[in-house]
Amino acid sequence: MSVKNDKEFDAKLMNYDGDRYDVVVLASIWAKELKKKDEYKNEAHAVVIKVALDDILSNRVSKEEVLRISKENLEAELKAQEEARKEAERKAKEPMKL
Repeated sequence: MSVKNDKEFDAKLMNYDGDRYDVVVLASIWAKELKKKDEYKNEAHAVVIKVALDDILSNRVSKEEVLRISKENLEAELKAQEEARKEAERKAKEPMKL
């Protein structure tokens, strides 16, 4: 973000009239989702959180979108973990081959 964008960001943050605690929670959830993307994978956490806050304050992403994406990704992760657990159990039951 440039200096001009920093000033705009600060103004958005200071003039936000909604519940700031909700914004913080949403931004942390959104930052976690952004961190999974290649373009943000190697960025510092502070940068990703600032981008997430800006996305939410600028309405580039809605509360519903953040929650939906987070829920979908969590369900996918849980499904993958369950499949991995079942595969490990199946392999443990197989006789050892030499």
